[in-house]
Amino acid sequence: MESDDKHDRNLVGRQAVTPTDAQAALEDIRRRQEQSGVAELRFCLSRSSLLTAALLLFVSFASFDLPNPWGGAVLVPGLLLVALMVIRHAHGAPVRNGLGAGAALVGLACGITVFGAFRGLAGALSSGGVPTPHLIAATVVVGACLLVAPRARMAAEARLRRRAERRY
Repeated sequence: MESDDKHDRNLVGRQAVTPTDAQAALEDIRRRQEQSGVAELRFCLSRSSLLTAALLLFVSFASFDLPNPWGGAVLVPGLLLVALMVIRHAHGAPVRNGLGAGAALVGLACGITVFGAFRGLAGALSSGGVPTPHLIAATVVVGACLLVAPRARMAAEARLRRRAERRY
């Protein structure tokens, strides 16, 4: 049975891929993966993304000090900030790679660590008699996160480059 594909019929003048060509293609793939990963990191950890996330975290944590009816009212601005972050990422990101298991675990570990630090500091301030322990704890924890973020981005970029070099 003959193939319907026109590329299968004419084999005259076609050359096989040389090992040099294959190596060059693999190196190009590695460079492109590294570029897309770095572009995604720079977008996700840009100043505007970090400030929006910091505002969301601060509002959420500081709301623990509000009296009962107002604590639930903070949910609306929080949801609006989350919607803003999702829309910005969906329409503004230069690259949208899928979330890998390693990145999800790192994000989960960071979230648990930040929340644990907040609860521990707020508990210590509360037992010390500070009138607004959650507001102060939120300020300290969010400020620490903003100070650590540029170093975390550089470490993530270096890890991404090392992983891309090892892969091929």
